Amino acid sequence: MHGESSDVDIYDSIKLSFSRRWSLKELIDPFDLGSCNINNCLYIFDFKGDDQPKEILRVDLNGKLVKKWSTGYNYGLLSVTNEPSIILAVFNNHVIKEYSPSGPLIREVNLSTYANILNPHCAIKLANGQFVVSHGCVRGNGQHGVCMVDERGKLTKMFGGKRGSTVVQMKEPVCLFVYGNGSVLVADRDNCRVLLLNSDLEFKNEILSGEKHGLRHPRRIFMDETNRRLFVADNRWDSKSMTYTDGQISLFDIK
Repeated sequence: MHGESSDVDIYDSIKLSFSRRWSLKELIDPFDLGSCNINNCLYIFDFKGDDQPKEILRVDLNGKLVKKWSTGYNYGLLSVTNEPSIILAVFNNHVIKEYSPSGPLIREVNLSTYANILNPHCAIKLANGQFVVSHGCVRGNGQHGVCMVDERGKLTKMFGGKRGSTVVQMKEPVCLFVYGNGSVLVADRDNCRVLLLNSDLEFKNEILSGEKHGLRHPRRIFMDETNRRLFVADNRWDSKSMTYTDGQISLFDIK
């Protein structure tokens, strides 16, 4: 996807070579997407603009719009459950919204603001009904980290704390991937690395880094568990224009 574009580009997952392009006239400013193997479709979050209501688009594997619905002015990253339902981590309102595949809201989970769980970046629903959430407060003394909350938003586990760069700190942890065994991969964007946490959200390893693997600002990750391959969508930060540039997708073999 390209920001402020109606195009979705499809690449070969082995060679990362360009395959084809969809041009969706309904799409204005794609922000994130999630795939569903059960319904064989993609869900695309359309940011549209600062002063416009946002939408989630459901698109089939031929690039045809199936359904779309409004999220109001709520925006954030998407994930898709095995039920299947669609999870939206609402960055601006500190909540998690769960939608049915046809659009109606199933539930809303208010996060524990008293525990400084503010500005959720990504949320993934586990089989037990709890959520793994990456978060980083834009202002004030909020935490930067990964937490686990129950169906009511109550904190059960947490990794992270004050914004920083040690092995127990993070700077804008964004995208998550949860393994079948409960381990969690985290794109720690502003530290230019990808971390591995165990199912108790304890630090295990730094999988990728800027120094060893050339990461700039990793924003999205996806793990092919069968073949142990990690896809990383990475950007360079341009401090002059205050924008991300030079986007690329990299593929790493994870031992």
